[in-house]
Amino acid sequence: MKLQSLFSNRTENLGIKISLLDLKKLLDDDHKKFHFEWLSENSFVISLNFSFGTNLLFDTNYPNTKSDIIFYGNLAEIEDSKTEIKLKTKKKSFLLVFMIALPVIVLIFQSFLRIEFPVFLIALFLFPILIIGLLNFIKIEENRLLRVFMEFLNNRLNS
Repeated sequence: MKLQSLFSNRTENLGIKISLLDLKKLLDDDHKKFHFEWLSENSFVISLNFSFGTNLLFDTNYPNTKSDIIFYGNLAEIEDSKTEIKLKTKKKSFLLVFMIALPVIVLIFQSFLRIEFPVFLIALFLFPILIIGLLNFIKIEENRLLRVFMEFLNNRLNS
């Protein structure tokens, strides 16, 4: 897995054999295991009802969502009985800034406070490892949201 892929936004394309109008009715069902909100005629946002990391650590929910694990979706009718769903996550560039800025801050503190060299070295390498771990956790949560969304669609289409 490339490091750049952890920071970039993720795009998923789903093709469904149902008309756009029928899919919209299906998505308006209230019995979901995820949060769903229409943004416009053919665009929506889905988020986890609860995300272990983002709800407990950050508590920075975006408008129309319940957690920071978000997919923005767009619907497009391909043919008269097929619909394409394009799902896209938000970019995680703020964590890239942290990965660069936190070691610089530690370097500044080290020069002013005269922290011993081994302590400085441990802190310097700890930040990138923690952020990469956080990015992997976010990716796991995104996979969970995508799985729950696809299970919802499969259950509704097969019933």
